[in-house]
Amino acid sequence: MDPLDVIENISRVFPQYQPIMNSEEYKIIGYEVVGRIDLNGEVHSLAPFFLDPTVPVDYKWEVDKEIHRKAVKYACTYSNHPRLFFNIDPDTLVHLDCLEELMESFERYQQEGLLRDRVVFEFRMNDYAGNINDLSHMLLYMKASGYHVSLDDIRTNDTNLDHFSKLEPNVIKVDLSDLKEGTNHSTYKDILNGLATFARKIGATLHFKGIENSHHLHTGWKHGGRYLQGEYLSEAVDGFIASKEVRAILVKEIHSFIEMAHRKLEKQITFIQSMDQNINIIIRGRQLTTETLAEVISKETENVSFRVYICDMYGYQKTPNWVKTNEKKWISDEVAIGKNWSWRTYFLAQIMQMKYRKIGMLSDKYRDIETNDVIRTYSYPVDDEHYVFIDLDPSYLFENDWLL
Repeated sequence: MDPLDVIENISRVFPQYQPIMNSEEYKIIGYEVVGRIDLNGEVHSLAPFFLDPTVPVDYKWEVDKEIHRKAVKYACTYSNHPRLFFNIDPDTLVHLDCLEELMESFERYQQEGLLRDRVVFEFRMNDYAGNINDLSHMLLYMKASGYHVSLDDIRTNDTNLDHFSKLEPNVIKVDLSDLKEGTNHSTYKDILNGLATFARKIGATLHFKGIENSHHLHTGWKHGGRYLQGEYLSEAVDGFIASKEVRAILVKEIHSFIEMAHRKLEKQITFIQSMDQNINIIIRGRQLTTETLAEVISKETENVSFRVYICDMYGYQKTPNWVKTNEKKWISDEVAIGKNWSWRTYFLAQIMQMKYRKIGMLSDKYRDIETNDVIRTYSYPVDDEHYVFIDLDPSYLFENDWLL
């Protein structure tokens, strides 16, 4: 699209609105304001115009202002309008030094009926190459003025979490459209888990966009997405619509996700109970040294395990690692005897849970340091001072995907 065609026909620029759903109440809580232009009777997206680095920033700024003005005018026809998510190019604000102009415009819009707390400024982060401190000052100024700010276009391969924490956003918006066939799903999930944890720690809402199918929706819901957006739920529309028009698909899909999660958790609980019973049977009435006990347990659980060891309540490993070889034989590896595992963030909390509740526990998924395989560990209190740790065989996890 020729930038001159846009700037010379700026009166034909207009906003559309893509619904943003709330996963708590299955209703539309707001709309992303997106730019369109009508040229010769055909409607074109302005995304290529805004994302083209060769387009002069003053052209982008003039078009942005036109979109803002028309969107606000429409929103103010509603006495209690939904949230409006406005795209902001931080490079434009920096290069033109127009932050004050933007703020003054929105102050005027308050007088026309725009609700300050219903405005979210979305900062596109993917191409920003400026100083992070400059960006931080802009966001803090906006927040202090009563607006919400969102970091947009966070890709799942983005690792600049330290930058995001400095910016203190209200919302972190993650694009799921790059989740394609052939993606390394294990790595992808690890990154999303990291983003979800990070968002919780800084008090930001996680917003998933680019939801194009049921798999995307499940991924966003599963990883803590409070706001959900994408063509699978609704395309951009010319005006605000009733939540019921998109609610049905969200209710149906999320209900199916919940049922699937219930079935998975029920199987995991049954597995833990079965393991508890088996370990109880193994240790009942036997007077064995911890080393012998670890060996016995390894062989009795060989259909699910590949490594077994026993630690005391302080985290010191008291036995060798009993390790299953590729030939299904068990060997003793003494290299870990005496090592302390309390530095693992989950370890002591898990020990205390087992000590006082007298039940086995199943760890979260993690990558094994030695093999790099994704594994889980089952653990159980064999007495008041010792705890057996059974690393589940990756092949067993693969065959029983409800454990993954």
